Amino acid sequence: MQYLSVKEAAKKWGYSESTIRKWCKDDIIKVTFGAEKKNGHWQIPIDAPCPKKTKA
Repeated sequence: MQYLSVKEAAKKWGYSESTIRKWCKDDIIKVTFGAEKKNGHWQIPIDAPCPKKTKA
């Protein structure tokens, strides 16, 4: 499986890196889409959709 870094996911989805990290930490991406933390870095499946459709 291929993964995105937090930086890559932030660019792809149009959110800040801190927002992506928060979503991972709060299980929004981790549980729903299978993101995992390896060697201190979040890895987000490349095919994971953005968990939020629009910015609030």
